[in-house]
Amino acid sequence: MGPLPTPATSREPSSYSGAMEPPLYQYQPLQHSDSARVLILHPSPNESDRIECTMCHKNLSDGSLCYEAVSYTWGNSGLTHVIYCNDAKQRLSVGRNCYAALRRLRLPKKSRSLWIDAVCINQEDPHERGHQVRLMNEVYNVAARVIIMLSDQIPDCRLLLEGVTKAREFIAAGMELGPSTKHMEDWAHSRAMIQQLETLFEDPWFKRTWVLQEVYLKDRVTIIYGSIAMDYHELEMLYYGFNNRRNTRTNWPLPLQLIREKSKIMEEYSTIQFSLWNRLYCTRKCLATDPRDKVFALKSLVGSGQDELNRLIDYAQSVEDCFKRVATFLLPVLGLRILTATRHPHGLDMSSWMPDWSQASPLEFHPFHYECFGDKEEDGVVSPDDVESKKRVLRSYSYEESQLRPKLHLVGCRVAPIIECSLVFHFVDHDDADRQMSQIYNQFGNIRQHLAEECKLNSIKIPGHFSGKIFDGKARIDKQHVQR
Repeated sequence: MGPLPTPATSREPSSYSGAMEPPLYQYQPLQHSDSARVLILHPSPNESDRIECTMCHKNLSDGSLCYEAVSYTWGNSGLTHVIYCNDAKQRLSVGRNCYAALRRLRLPKKSRSLWIDAVCINQEDPHERGHQVRLMNEVYNVAARVIIMLSDQIPDCRLLLEGVTKAREFIAAGMELGPSTKHMEDWAHSRAMIQQLETLFEDPWFKRTWVLQEVYLKDRVTIIYGSIAMDYHELEMLYYGFNNRRNTRTNWPLPLQLIREKSKIMEEYSTIQFSLWNRLYCTRKCLATDPRDKVFALKSLVGSGQDELNRLIDYAQSVEDCFKRVATFLLPVLGLRILTATRHPHGLDMSSWMPDWSQASPLEFHPFHYECFGDKEEDGVVSPDDVESKKRVLRSYSYEESQLRPKLHLVGCRVAPIIECSLVFHFVDHDDADRQMSQIYNQFGNIRQHLAEECKLNSIKIPGHFSGKIFDGKARIDKQHVQR
């Protein structure tokens, strides 16, 4: 994969042969549970020609099916362009980024089969959107490869292009790091090249939630950035500078981690609830145009049992209803730990304890694997048999059960019984608090005696739920009482 020609500037296509524009493309319902649309992108040797394509219905279970899946960011939905479908008899409006990707991927002499969500899913049909999102893992797994489309118009990146070429040669030769690669290390650490690499990592694609499942555990990934086409290994080599030392100040982005680091990033958890919880936590800062996609886009990342999330994926529900269902799905297993993801204020119409996953504020990440009830622990150690039994218990929770138990259960320890409750006190200010608390002090001899003894020792112990000033006032009252 060498450098590709610089894409033509996106512009509105010319009129339809000087005649009236054809009617809008009408999506036909998908007939089977594993049906998906594939876009056949027709060739053109002239980059300025309008984009023409054919939409086909295919079954993902068809062994002869061959297409490439495109991963990109939608961008500004207000900037639309027109493509022509089915012998140019119909037209379809697409966003600027989608249009630029199709123009960039079009071949001069041969048709190309693509799956691209903005076109292959009827975005106006919430039921179809939900159905296709449930199939997203299969859509990307069946694809011959995944093409990541980054920015098509970028600043000068000649050093980066040179680096990709060197990395490709390095990999093809099977070279090992050592003295013979010293000149490559020196070049890889040049400030100009590093700056160009960091600019690449600033692309909006790396910040989106949807792209995570599109590249998760994919073996064949091509990254297109301006006129550069590279694979994952070539970009990885540039990042580590040919000597396995990080080259940039930017961390290796999460989407790229998910391509390779299977065991470290995507380890199995004891339940589907814990798995979803940890994915929600580690992707908290990722962005999504539709807040519901902060949940829906994680289905492929939760490992075994991911089909349990199908019932959560529903675009007919509101954002609040989505987050409510997620909370009641997680609650029976997480318990009070769900409160660690709650941040206020939020303006959603739902219970205050339910996390708002549309927020992108960072959370301190604490992975939860399984419950520790403490019933069989000895010296803080849980036996392997006990761990497995806990996992089996946690796996028994189903979505239906969680819907029947939308409650917070508090767990604590008994300190002492409450014999009698006083009236509720309301303090206007510190002076008012001093006055009311001194009245209580004068009513109970045992408190007066205790404070008198403490004053003599000059070590008054202040309970945490009273202010220091209040007790300073009590101490002064006690001293006056002793002097009398």
